[in-house]
Amino acid sequence: MKRTFKIFSGIILIVMAAAGIATSTEYDDLQVKPLTLGRIQMLPVPKGNRNYFFLQAIGNDTVIIIGDFTTMDKRIVYILDKGADNTIDKVVDYYPEYKKMYIRKTSASKYFKQDIAQMKRDIIEGTVFTTSFTDPMYSMRELESVVKDWDEIAIGSDVYGFNVAYRDIDEIDKIAGQFSYGKRAGGYYLLFITNFYKIRAVGEEFPVLKYSVYCKNTNDPVIKETVERLFKYNQPLSSRTK
Repeated sequence: MKRTFKIFSGIILIVMAAAGIATSTEYDDLQVKPLTLGRIQMLPVPKGNRNYFFLQAIGNDTVIIIGDFTTMDKRIVYILDKGADNTIDKVVDYYPEYKKMYIRKTSASKYFKQDIAQMKRDIIEGTVFTTSFTDPMYSMRELESVVKDWDEIAIGSDVYGFNVAYRDIDEIDKIAGQFSYGKRAGGYYLLFITNFYKIRAVGEEFPVLKYSVYCKNTNDPVIKETVERLFKYNQPLSSRTK
């Protein structure tokens, strides 16, 4: 999947460059490698105090990041689901303005929920991005809008899954978002990227973190249910040849 996704991303980046779209990779390294407590200290604090949410599942662990910046005490919340079994194993509140970190059982952030499975679904479905003063990230709604009618121009398939380009509504030559999903021997993968979004009277805006979901080699039950839901529209070649 890693090689396939890199090839797909490279093609998309070439298309974007040709279309004159700027791309931000400043925080990509933080999002595509396992998030440790040391690495969360490098996550951004947006100038406009916009919040962000990020779901990462790599191997046996799942992490949810909540960037909660609309209160006096700006914080980044790190939630660890060790073993990817929908159980919260660790909660850390990091206060970037004071460079202080506290390990807790829960977080005082209003966006924190004890139901970690629901938090995962809220990020995947995009619910949290419509109610929490964030960048408007592309989510399951946009992905399903492409795959339910199986737009073959926008969908690329490989042995284990699919890569999907979500085009800007007004300028269809521009790739506004990218998705990838499938299942390999090591587990499921699911990736959601927002390259840019449009705001009237302002034009193109770029999210602080372009990945809202980055999952690979995982058997997290929420990721599994999401990918299997997408497979109902079309099965990858690996399933057809069994």
